[in-house]
Amino acid sequence: MTSVRANIFLLSVGLALLGLVMVYSATYRDYSEVYLWTRLGHLALGLGAFALVSRVRYTSWRKAAPVLYLLVLAVLVLVLVPGFGKEVGGARRWFDLGPLSLQPAEFAKLVAVLVTACAVARLPRGAGLPLKPLAAVGALFLLVFVEPDFGTSVVLLSGVVGALWASELATRSLLVSGALGFVVLVGMMLAAPYRRARFMVFLDPWAQADGSGYQIVQSLVAIKAGGMFGAGAGAGAQGPAVPEIGTDMMFALVGEELGLLGMVAVILAFVYLVLSGFKISLSAPTVMARCVAAGLSTMFAVQATFNIGAAMGVLPLAGMTLPFISYGGSSLIVCFAAVGALYRISKDSERAREITPKPRATNTNSRRRYGRTRDPRALRGR
Repeated sequence: MTSVRANIFLLSVGLALLGLVMVYSATYRDYSEVYLWTRLGHLALGLGAFALVSRVRYTSWRKAAPVLYLLVLAVLVLVLVPGFGKEVGGARRWFDLGPLSLQPAEFAKLVAVLVTACAVARLPRGAGLPLKPLAAVGALFLLVFVEPDFGTSVVLLSGVVGALWASELATRSLLVSGALGFVVLVGMMLAAPYRRARFMVFLDPWAQADGSGYQIVQSLVAIKAGGMFGAGAGAGAQGPAVPEIGTDMMFALVGEELGLLGMVAVILAFVYLVLSGFKISLSAPTVMARCVAAGLSTMFAVQATFNIGAAMGVLPLAGMTLPFISYGGSSLIVCFAAVGALYRISKDSERAREITPKPRATNTNSRRRYGRTRDPRALRGR
């Protein structure tokens, strides 16, 4: 287990360094080295978040959960107030802090998983859903959704679902609530005209290549231009034509500049990260730790899948960044904090196994296991 947690940390750093190169490649033509230095600052903050979270025992998170929830809830409300939240492209999601910006919705993902895990850990096996805690999490979901930030709200919901499925609640309650949640989510997606248009254009982007399908078409063109080995970092010619190339469509830039081999390497890296997270969840010593690890791993899986799938035209656009690689300081900090939580759960799990006393054997050969012979006559050679 030690190697697993070390590997996911090193893998996360490697993906972040790749993101540093990709962000610079996507922005140097228009902004020189501005975003490079900003991204370096994000990386430093992310490593600090990892160091902080990985040093706090997961049993202490239960005490901090109510305070963190109220803090995130307050800033989610505050960011919607004109004059406090910064509006970009019709969405009010950020606090402008000068050279940096803060996106509270990213931190809401972690808090939602933590609150859910703490709630289900208190319930007996086979119990129903904890309605009050889920209502509290639902408030976070709605505040993120009305910013609007559909992609982050989906990731938040996926983390909650992952935590619930790792719990010991009644399977019937989970199935019914999951079905209702899916119906509500699809309804929310189709209710807004621009989200409905995203879904429809995903079915045939080439039919509207100069309109609503432009982003997907240009992404596919960039990926095709990369071929097997790519054009090289900073040498992509099609990338600048892709809207949101530094965030939602970062994987298209990876495909053009690193080629098919680079794309496969990134996909395998995320597969390893997610599977390792679920492995840590399965070996967790408590229900709460298992639910936290499962929820965080599910968030990584959903976010990476939708970002990569959207860039390749196999999934509809959902406005999700590629973890560790896309530009975004809050996203990078939260990703490293999540890896720090997985790291700490793995470490505490290993420690719990070490201090658990081994049961004494009761069979007739038990004396031999403790260095004694079964028959005293063996000492006399009989």
